[in-house]
Amino acid sequence: MKNNKNHYELKKEIIKIKEEVRVGILGPLAASFGFVIALVWRDAIQSAIREFLTRRGITEQAYLFNFIFALLVTIIVIIIIFIIKKISKKRTEKEIKKIKR
Repeated sequence: MKNNKNHYELKKEIIKIKEEVRVGILGPLAASFGFVIALVWRDAIQSAIREFLTRRGITEQAYLFNFIFALLVTIIVIIIIFIIKKISKKRTEKEIKKIKR
């Protein structure tokens, strides 16, 4: 009985370590790609905002639109990060349940 429990605990720790390694590698990798994407989109979005404000004749308020846009993007990204972490946690819990059987 004790041997089975130790075996289970060992497998559980191995799964946790695998998840930490996965997160440790995928996190920075995803951040790098995200940064590249952000740089590409930044110029396109700034040009679109500038064009929109110029056509409306309100270029002196461009800073306000940039702040609003930055706030919206920040909120969306935080929500996406939260969802990804939740999915990752569920995956780890599912792997732990598999070894209990």
